[in-house]
Amino acid sequence: MKRKFVGQVVKGVGGVYTVSDGESTVKCYPRGKLRRQGEIFIGDMVEVECDKEGIIEGVKPRKSCLTRPYVANIDAVIIVIAPIPKPDFTLVDKLLIGSLEQGIEAFIVINKCELDGAQELYEFARSDYKGQAEIFLTSVDENIGIDELCKRIGKMFVCMAGQSGVGKSSILNALLGEDKCAIGDISIKSARGRHTTRHVEIFKSAYGGQIADTCGFSMLEMPVIDPSVLREYYPDFEPYAEKCKYRDCRHDCEEDCGVRRAVEEGKLSSGRYERYLKLYKDAIKRWNNRYGNH
Repeated sequence: MKRKFVGQVVKGVGGVYTVSDGESTVKCYPRGKLRRQGEIFIGDMVEVECDKEGIIEGVKPRKSCLTRPYVANIDAVIIVIAPIPKPDFTLVDKLLIGSLEQGIEAFIVINKCELDGAQELYEFARSDYKGQAEIFLTSVDENIGIDELCKRIGKMFVCMAGQSGVGKSSILNALLGEDKCAIGDISIKSARGRHTTRHVEIFKSAYGGQIADTCGFSMLEMPVIDPSVLREYYPDFEPYAEKCKYRDCRHDCEEDCGVRRAVEEGKLSSGRYERYLKLYKDAIKRWNNRYGNH
């Protein structure tokens, strides 16, 4: 007997999707058009017709969507960094831009806080990302900050993102209250983590929410954004942008730029500004090639 229901995609591997109806899960295959378009993300709410096997008939409208990692309908993203491996803050900036563009909350977790350099990293993050993301200090080994983070997440649907080796899977296991994810280690030669996550999957948290485990965000792509409005995704620039000579100043090479002057005077982070220029140039290329990329 055929059964129709609306459920959430909680896992996808090789074109086969696991869909939950809230009580049980069904392995499903997308209808031909959806399969060809490849437009099913983990976290999507989908219409399913189930007989001998489940068929995904359609995808409900999304309230949010991230690409690389491909996750839909999340409430917040948790960006995990640590003293080792060395954080790539350009990638952090990209994820924050993607979150802001989608109206998603962002949390930055400084993990392995028992290591040398963690406190400095915490202060750096508080300075560069003040007002843009809540920042937490955690250590799974020392059981520091995990309860605080878990309570803050509560019943939210969140996405875990971070470079391999920062302890993302360890934090996820701690938040879930059980070992669901393989834990990798650090390559001594390269000081980079070994990948342990091969796909995106949703788990239930200990506080009744949901957590999407994703691959390391070295693959993350910034949304295709009109470069002329990229500055709007930097709320920390706004007080100084008001002092720019030109209203549409892009804070690149225009004369009498309030943002550049703030950087020179030490009021704005020079590193964050340099990363902005890098992403601004990247945004120009992506915007100019936005049709050729499809």
